[in-house]
Amino acid sequence: MRFALLLLLLSSCSRDDQPVILGGRTMGTTWSLRMDAQARSIHQNDLQQQLDAWEAILSHWRPDSAISRFNASTSTDWIAVPAELVEVVGLAQQIGADTDHALDITIAPLIDLWGFGATGRRDTTPTDAEIADAKALCGWQHLQTRHDPPALRKPLPGLRINVSAVAEGWALDHLAQHLESSGLTHFLLEIGGEVLTRGEWRVGIQTPAAPPGESAQTLLIKDQAITTSGVYRQHFSVAGKEYAHVLDPRSGRPIEHALASVSVIHSSAAQADGFDTALLILGPDAGRRLAEKLGLRVVWFEREK
Repeated sequence: MRFALLLLLLSSCSRDDQPVILGGRTMGTTWSLRMDAQARSIHQNDLQQQLDAWEAILSHWRPDSAISRFNASTSTDWIAVPAELVEVVGLAQQIGADTDHALDITIAPLIDLWGFGATGRRDTTPTDAEIADAKALCGWQHLQTRHDPPALRKPLPGLRINVSAVAEGWALDHLAQHLESSGLTHFLLEIGGEVLTRGEWRVGIQTPAAPPGESAQTLLIKDQAITTSGVYRQHFSVAGKEYAHVLDPRSGRPIEHALASVSVIHSSAAQADGFDTALLILGPDAGRRLAEKLGLRVVWFEREK
C-alpha cells in the first residue's frame, strides 16, 4: 500500500488566467484537474465516471472489484479479468524485474497481516511464524498474465495481489491521454498527491511530517509526472516502536532504514509511481545505486534523527 500525500500544487507558469479546477474522490483518495479557463469541453462527470470504472477494477478495498474477485478465487486455471487489470499487473511485474523485485504486488497477504489492508488495523506485531505463513502465499513468480483474451493465472491458490503501488499513476497516464484526445494541452492532473503535467507547472514537495502547505523544494515540471512514496503518514506503534506501512517483500517486515520519502520525476506517472515505492523499499544506498543505473530523477528525504 502506498500513502503519498507529499505534493503541493502551486501554480501554472505559462497562463495568466485563473485555472478551472475540477475534482472528486477515487481509489480511497481525491483527484483534481487544473486547466485553462477557456477549456470548457471537459466535464467533471465524464472524468468521474471513468475513474469510477477503473476503481471497480483495481480497488482492493471493494469486495466486488475485479481484483478482489481474482484474489478470492483459489483456482489455478486462467481467470478472465478486464484488460486494464492485465495491463496494470504487467506494468508492475516489469518494474519489479527492473528493481530486483523490491516492488512485488503479490504481498497482499503480508499487507493484511500487518494491518495495512482491507482487513483493518492491529495493535500487536505479527509473530515470526505468522510472517512466514504469509510469505508462503506471496511471490511474483507465481503470477502470470495473458493479454488475448485478458486473464491472470496463479499456480499458488492462496496468492493475492495489491496494485496500489502503480494504480494511481496508471490512472493519471490514461486520464491524461483522454484529456489530450479532447484537445486539452495545458493542465495539471492529480490523484492522491501524485501529479502529472502538460505544459509547465511549479510543484512543491512537502517536507516530511511537516504541516500541510510547508514546501521544502519547488520544482518546475513540464510534460512530466512526479510521484512520492513515504513512511511517515501511516504506521502503528507497539511498545514505543513505530512500524511503517511500507513492507519489504524480502523480509516480510516494514522497512526500517533512514529514508522518509522518495519522489520520482518521469514521463510516465505509472513508472514514477512504481519506482518511488521500489526505491523507498531498497533504502538510501541500494536505492540511489539503482536510480543512477536506471537514470531516474529522484528527490530523497531522510528521517529526522
